[in-house]
Amino acid sequence: MPRIRPDVAAISPYVPGRSIEEVASEIGMNPDEIVKLASNESPDGPFPGVVEAATRALAESNRYPDDDLRDLTVALSAYLDIPGDHLWFGNGSVGLITHIAAATGGPGTSAVYAWPSFVMYRIASRWAMTEMIEVPLDHEHVHDLDAMTDAMRDDTTIAYLCNPNNPTGTIVTSDAMTAFLDSVPESTLVVIDEAYHDFVTDARYATAVPEALRRPNVLVLRTFSKIFALAAHRVGYAIGQPGTIRELRKAQPPFTVAQVAQVAAAASLGDRGELERRATANSAARHQLLGVLAERSLPHTKSEANFVYFALGIPAEEAAELFTKRGVIVRPMGGEWLRVTIGADHENRRFVHALDDILSAI
Repeated sequence: MPRIRPDVAAISPYVPGRSIEEVASEIGMNPDEIVKLASNESPDGPFPGVVEAATRALAESNRYPDDDLRDLTVALSAYLDIPGDHLWFGNGSVGLITHIAAATGGPGTSAVYAWPSFVMYRIASRWAMTEMIEVPLDHEHVHDLDAMTDAMRDDTTIAYLCNPNNPTGTIVTSDAMTAFLDSVPESTLVVIDEAYHDFVTDARYATAVPEALRRPNVLVLRTFSKIFALAAHRVGYAIGQPGTIRELRKAQPPFTVAQVAQVAAAASLGDRGELERRATANSAARHQLLGVLAERSLPHTKSEANFVYFALGIPAEEAAELFTKRGVIVRPMGGEWLRVTIGADHENRRFVHALDDILSAI
């Protein structure tokens, strides 16, 4: 057995949501009868025209992808109405988190983030040999920004803030975000992960993109994996100042975004009506599921994402297994907490039916 860094060997590997095929084989059920609501995937397919554009791009699979992503940069720059040199792309936002951690980390550095939050902040910090400072969420499952500020040290080079937060779906308000950014030293990079930005309806929320455009130590992350339904293509991007991006990109290897993925992402832009339709449908379904949980007096958070965070009062792994046996795949998140993705109407109904069956059984 080769020798592995002890800190890497101690990592609990990222565990993706179980596949339909795996669960079907385990419980002896037809895959068509199983719904997967564990990975925050879109219940819709890619936007109109994306499959056709991506298929055409396959004909040039013998060529390396455009390392500067020029066509996607032009398209996204116009879509967001920001200069192209303020954009940086990666192999999903996870890829960007990994490169950012490598560029800012190393022995003698620390990273601050809330917990529970996106587990890749923890894993990427360990890869980068950065000490992890995890700050518990407050009693409403929201980022405790005062505690995060107090936790920062002279060696803190980066702070991660997931907004809306995964797995709780809770938000940091616009005013609270501005106050937090004002309190952070300019030498500390603040990465604001807005993977679920498009699903928010709470008027107190605002994107941090304007802050990233004016503050050299602020970077906003977005992804094409969620509302744009390109999870299989792994395209994420960051918004920040050109000088900051230029330095961070030195930790990124070349050709990290496949050409087909670049074409698919560019083809997803422009149809704002379809994006609004998906956001509206998600909001309505989320409101319905939150109402179901409230009617059954189950603990839950005020989610603003495409998932809901709730508890049944029994260990999360046990509860998830009860759902799995009923053909519904949800995500155990530790303690008694579960996360269920908002799916299509029939998938949401399956979840509610399974939930009521479980509640009757326990």
